[in-house]
Amino acid sequence: MTATHTVGDEARREILRAWTERLYAEYENVLYHFGVRLATPVIRIDTLSGSWGQWSAAARTLTLSRTLVEQYSWDVVIEVLKHEMAHQLVTDRLGGQDLHGPVFRQACRMLGVAEWAAAASGELPSEIPSWREKQLSDEEERLLKRAEKLLALAESANEHEAALAMQRVRQLYAKYNLERLDARREPAHVYCVIDNKQKRIASDESMIFSILNEHFFVRAIYTSLYDAKDLCAYKVVELHGTRENVLMAEYVYHFLKTRLDSLWRDYRRRPGKTGLAGAKARRSYRLGVLSGFRDKLAQTPAVETTAGAESTSPAQTKALLALADRQLDEFIAARHPRLSTRKWGSGYGDRDSFAAGKADGRALNLHRGLTHTGGNRGLRLPAGGGK
Repeated sequence: MTATHTVGDEARREILRAWTERLYAEYENVLYHFGVRLATPVIRIDTLSGSWGQWSAAARTLTLSRTLVEQYSWDVVIEVLKHEMAHQLVTDRLGGQDLHGPVFRQACRMLGVAEWAAAASGELPSEIPSWREKQLSDEEERLLKRAEKLLALAESANEHEAALAMQRVRQLYAKYNLERLDARREPAHVYCVIDNKQKRIASDESMIFSILNEHFFVRAIYTSLYDAKDLCAYKVVELHGTRENVLMAEYVYHFLKTRLDSLWRDYRRRPGKTGLAGAKARRSYRLGVLSGFRDKLAQTPAVETTAGAESTSPAQTKALLALADRQLDEFIAARHPRLSTRKWGSGYGDRDSFAAGKADGRALNLHRGLTHTGGNRGLRLPAGGGK
């Protein structure tokens, strides 16, 4: 064996060791967050045939597939880990040999296992499913097509027409959400991970997520996620909501990120601003754009809760919105039972740049189609993903 091969093998062993150590930490985190007590088993990563993970009660060993760790994002790895922990919970605490029956499902609920990973019969699927790949219902198809047409109209050079088109998109989504709630249709909640490989979430990104929380029927959760490729954890944000709302919110996120960059470039070309640089001016301008855009959204709410709303009374509308919040809270609590709240600073230091950005933000309208967003489009590394 050559020296090169020796170094390569040693590097692979180090990577495997790092992954395994992280899995031990994730195992303890799951127990802590869900208030479950289990004796830590041996945790291994190995080549598995026909499954993503295995629990051996006799050997007290929990094994995850090496292919799983190599090819899927870490949030998916954790769900498979929790699936196998549920098997351990059945044998160690719930007194059963139930493979994927009612007792196993109870264990999955106790550990907050995602629905796809808690599949009640058989082994985990050969391809881990993504909510993005599920066929859209007729209602969802109609919603997205109508939204795309409206967003195309929002490219109009006429400011009034563009603003009206954006407002109609938001009203369309609000109407869809209220009708679903009124019909008592069960929500299909999902989450997607926004992972930009950052050690901290910048103030302008925090403001984008705040806008999504306030105006686009989703909840942004700040957390961290290990990256098996880079062998470190990054700060990420999970967008939670119904499938159609998460798709729209994810689109808005990427739209705003892209427009912030292009607007900043345009601002620096203005007379007297040519070549303007510096983190303070850039941050202030970007926060100004988002502040102006937020003000614009607040001035034309998507959901009317005052007298004159068309489909429901103000009291009914408020009750339906409260129901939506409770349903989303339950979904998030099952995934993040020990969630804590944090305040994120959004201060700016350059008054002129902030004021200019705010004026530009008030003129900003959503446009383009929903089918083209950058990044975060699937589960496979390195793009990130969600369930």
